[in-house]
Amino acid sequence: MKLFITIGIILLIFTSCHKKQLPPSSPTYPVKTTFVTEKQAPIFIETLGHVDSVTSIQIRSRIEGEMTGVYFQQGKEVKKNDLLFTIDPRPYQAALKKAQATLDQNLAKLALAEEKVKRYRTLANEEYYSQIDYETLQANFASSKAIVEQNKAEVESALINLNYCWIYAPIDGMMGLLEVDYGNLVTNNGSTLTTLNQMTPIYVTFSVPEFQLPKIQKYNRENPLKVVAAYEDFSGEVFEGELIMVNNSVNANTGMISLRAVFENTNRELWPGQFVRTRLLLYTQNNALIIPYTAVQLTQSGPVVFVVKSDNTVDQRPVQLGQRENEDVIILNGVNKGEKVVIEGQFNLFQGAKVR
Repeated sequence: MKLFITIGIILLIFTSCHKKQLPPSSPTYPVKTTFVTEKQAPIFIETLGHVDSVTSIQIRSRIEGEMTGVYFQQGKEVKKNDLLFTIDPRPYQAALKKAQATLDQNLAKLALAEEKVKRYRTLANEEYYSQIDYETLQANFASSKAIVEQNKAEVESALINLNYCWIYAPIDGMMGLLEVDYGNLVTNNGSTLTTLNQMTPIYVTFSVPEFQLPKIQKYNRENPLKVVAAYEDFSGEVFEGELIMVNNSVNANTGMISLRAVFENTNRELWPGQFVRTRLLLYTQNNALIIPYTAVQLTQSGPVVFVVKSDNTVDQRPVQLGQRENEDVIILNGVNKGEKVVIEGQFNLFQGAKVR
């Protein structure tokens, strides 16, 4: 019995010593993937712009006097010809009455001087009245006529000043802060009383590098270019306008050229003085290959992506990047529609690595 056990142990040791050693299996790396898609993609120039009012008016007084009325709410919209301010009109009413009285007085003198000229014309012609005296009458008539014209101008000026006592809105727009309170003395062309800004439509002005100018001119000649604006990025609310002007010169100091777009701004989303992100849409690229930008790895030899093949190994491919929009990027060459690319887990990958 002991002999059989000993032989069994020896056979077991002999078998285990000659058992074939299996090679270690290749590691598989966990990754997240997505497919290369194909769609229409806008090609644009993105930059920073600022919002400008089409018309911004500083409301000032053209006469001096006490402010006796404020007829608007700060930050609220007004219509053209709405009454905004009144300035005490009594001094200007008195000045108008005085000017009118002076005019009436001198009109009476003019009528008398004209009558004398008519009466003495025949006598002077028949030499019953001296020529020098008749010429004096004519001079008095001409002088009275000139004085009356001056008085008419004074009356008109007094009337204009009186009308300045009522300040009306020159345009539709939104009122700003009230800078001079009710009851204060305002001066002729003094400090600004408030500011009135037109809110719709509204401008967005932005600048682009001068090397972009030929491309902009080319596409703008074909069709008016659209401009979209957003507060921070274009993943949320965006506003659409139209390019209306390319500035007539390039800034020699910066190498930038200014452009201006107009936005309807019906709901007052854009505010004068505000900075916004802008995109000038040049054209739409058909059949563009799109992948998430996270799939792109930047190396010393250029951008690459890892493409997952049918055997679950990866192929490291150099790619040429096109326009980037938010989280996606256009691939000009290097991948094909429907291929699967790695978007997470590229850190440990290499050519031929196996993934799951």
